[in-house]
Amino acid sequence: MISRYEWMLARRYLKSRRDERFVSLIGWSSAIGMAVGVAALIVVLSVMYGFDVELKDRILGFSSHVDVQGPEDTLDHWRSWLDSSESQAGVVEASPYLSTQVLANHGTANSGAILKGVLPQREHHIASHITEGRFLSMQPGVHFELVMGKDLARKLGLEVGDQLRLISPAGGISPAGMTPRMRAFRLVGIFESGFYEYDVGMILAPLNAVQRLERAGDRITGIELMLKDREQAQQVAMHLRHILPEGAWVTSWQMRNHSFFQALEMERVVMGIILSLIVLVAVFNMISSLVMVVMERRKEIAILKTLGATHASVMRVFLSMGALLSGLGTLLGAVFGLLLAWKLDVILATFERLTHIKILSKDVYYIDHVPSIIEPASVVIIVGFSFMLGIAATFYPAWRASHVPPAEALRYE
Repeated sequence: MISRYEWMLARRYLKSRRDERFVSLIGWSSAIGMAVGVAALIVVLSVMYGFDVELKDRILGFSSHVDVQGPEDTLDHWRSWLDSSESQAGVVEASPYLSTQVLANHGTANSGAILKGVLPQREHHIASHITEGRFLSMQPGVHFELVMGKDLARKLGLEVGDQLRLISPAGGISPAGMTPRMRAFRLVGIFESGFYEYDVGMILAPLNAVQRLERAGDRITGIELMLKDREQAQQVAMHLRHILPEGAWVTSWQMRNHSFFQALEMERVVMGIILSLIVLVAVFNMISSLVMVVMERRKEIAILKTLGATHASVMRVFLSMGALLSGLGTLLGAVFGLLLAWKLDVILATFERLTHIKILSKDVYYIDHVPSIIEPASVVIIVGFSFMLGIAATFYPAWRASHVPPAEALRYE
């Protein structure tokens, strides 16, 4: 237990006398360095965690949690598969779809896109992203209408109500030879997913209209499942592989995006290790400053020992100094880092507006802003690790102070 006089001596030794200002400056600079390191770690890891959460939300906003496909390119007699998939625990929505590549043509503008035929009554999560117009009609019958992403609509110069020609590479035979299939669709809505790849390359149309364009009959590409808890996708996919007919190909969103999210996690770990070097430099700075304090205070330490101070008591004095420096640095860094991470989007938006410099381009980084989400567990680990590292750094100076020989230190006094 640290006594009152040991705390008093620790605080006094941290105050500079006229001839010891340089030593005191080094000590306080180590606390500042630790504060900078802790703040940088909190901000960077919050940004990395924000990227992870944001990209998952954007990707899974339009992509299924579990995807079921047959052994061939298309799946016939799929309704029993749909019933089996929909009956699984945790499944909120099961939707058949037919996906194909098309060339979208409007006037002189052309663009390749993915055409996805869906059942509108089963795509409530997509309907919520419509920003202009409406979603696909839920009335019975074949409706040659579609919705597309805002970036694709802007690229083709389309507005709600315009006609768009879709050309399928799956051609038909005519007297002139092989000709591509084409059909005019009407644009009834524009969506904004927030994920650039979908906004610039995805077209949604009624399932029966796409089947008519592709002459696919009643066949589909697969069945998409949306779950109540997306983290259970692996377990649901594993169970479906056992109950569906042989040849069923069932994938979860973790499997489809494994490399991408693994790279994000690796980058997060590497950034944490690199920025930890700032804290490590501050710790070495603290060691050197405390060693210099020990050298400057040799006479006072010797006098304390002659008055009865034990080795443990002297060690506690210098351990208290290290605790004060590391504790203050960690506290300041945590407060500043949390405030910066909390308002990082506002700060960067102001910077972009004043300098006209775009920090993130959505066609390169998928999103157009820097997300920052504070993860409490990471903050606790950073603060605890930094503080304990600072305390550990004081053991050597404290041990050296406790072994100052009083007779030798006072020999010429």
